[in-house]
Amino acid sequence: MEGKLFEGFELCGEVAESAEVCVIGSGAGGAVAAKELAEYGHSVVLLEEGSKWNKDNYPKDPMDVFRKMYRDNGGTITLGRPPVILPIGKALGGTTKVNSGTCFKTPNKVLRRWRREFAIEGVEPEQMLPYFERVEKMVSAAPVSREVMGRNNEVFLEGAKKLGYSCGPLTRNANENCHGCGVCTLGCPTDGKRSTDLNYIPRAVELGARVYCNARAEKILVKDGQATGVGGSILDAETGKPKSKFSVKCKVLVLAAGAIHSPLLLKKNRLANSSGQVGKNLRIHPGIRVTALFDQEIRGHLGVPQAAYVDEFANEGIMLEGVFVIPMLSAANLPFLGERAKELMFHYQNLASFGAMIMDETRGTIYQGPWGLPLIHYPLSDEDIKKASRAIAYAAEIWLAAGAKKVYPAVCWMPELTSIKEVRVLLQRYLKPSELEMMAFHPMGSCQMGSERRTSVVDPYGESWDIKNLFITDASIFPTCLGVNPMESIMAFANRSADYIHKMKLSPGSA
Repeated sequence: MEGKLFEGFELCGEVAESAEVCVIGSGAGGAVAAKELAEYGHSVVLLEEGSKWNKDNYPKDPMDVFRKMYRDNGGTITLGRPPVILPIGKALGGTTKVNSGTCFKTPNKVLRRWRREFAIEGVEPEQMLPYFERVEKMVSAAPVSREVMGRNNEVFLEGAKKLGYSCGPLTRNANENCHGCGVCTLGCPTDGKRSTDLNYIPRAVELGARVYCNARAEKILVKDGQATGVGGSILDAETGKPKSKFSVKCKVLVLAAGAIHSPLLLKKNRLANSSGQVGKNLRIHPGIRVTALFDQEIRGHLGVPQAAYVDEFANEGIMLEGVFVIPMLSAANLPFLGERAKELMFHYQNLASFGAMIMDETRGTIYQGPWGLPLIHYPLSDEDIKKASRAIAYAAEIWLAAGAKKVYPAVCWMPELTSIKEVRVLLQRYLKPSELEMMAFHPMGSCQMGSERRTSVVDPYGESWDIKNLFITDASIFPTCLGVNPMESIMAFANRSADYIHKMKLSPGSA
């Protein structure tokens, strides 16, 4: 069987396909499911709403990247106190195309919690380890080297080590083509970051999968309580407007549109929600960027933006990870306006930045909003606000230990701090949600898996309780926040689901 990658702007007229498996979404969950099932010998069609981008057609203007490689121009936002920016990728490779490539296994304590509290079978650390190892080999996961780490990350690690904190270089999906050019969240101009369009999807195509870009899934087809296919629109690559229709008939439908758009598609089709849990239990792993000003040049824009971590406070649900962005994004996250803001940006070369993320217990809800867009309600809980204030204080303390002259903690009543005494003030005062400036990149939990259909959307292997042969393989199935970047976890669980689909649904004699 010959595999093909079709791009929407090359397709004329309506498209009618059939395959054993149809996968919606080409990110961490969809691409892995497609490749693994194709490797088992099953026919696969993979649908992606976005376009294909690589080093040959990489957008040079950052604003073009947001328009072409992010959903809604990168402007997805949660509503609540505080509102939280939640950028989501839309391209071949999904959000793996525009994330930092950070690879973390699901923490053992999280897996054991899922087994203990949710009675989810087959997720003990020793059972999941082979899946993590398989994923890491496929994506070329390795610790960030000194050559591309960048001074921003090095200085923070120096501060953490002075304080005796547990820390080190992050593991990423990258190869020798990574030159540390500092624009991971704007795609990769060298193809050094190994997003799924550069490993899983090419392998799936080699094995016979047919991949359609610019194909928006709209209608899930169901007959006698079983998924039978999907229909939707082929989009114009430039305008995003529908220009023709497609349909795919299949035996198994895999939904991997992400933790925002998988539940939204189910809601639009009024499917798989007998538990009433579709779109609920949303976690977003919110974070705050803590910036510092040094006397010496840091040149934080050079090097891998997210190259180091401090996990000293992981037991508190706090993870600190590197983050640095281009000037147009940095300026928006600094505390001042007018001349003072301009003066600070003159010292851009002396700025450094690190992220402080919290393992949230807040539960948001996704509704179907106007024009079919998601309406996301996420009111940060009191406990998570306290956690966020501690996370900011820990990051500020490390910057000061590293020699920072000033720290900008993204708290409105304290635009800058210069001493440990001021850090203590931050810890002692109760913060209000409206005083925080937050962002998030890791939505999960909105179609959670479980052992009982009355309290969950899918079973422990990702199959809908209500619609047979409809599987979900993205972060929406996770019962709680992971506390770490979810990409590797999504991939490992998608691999696990693919094994189950092959054995239980598509092999001779299976049900």
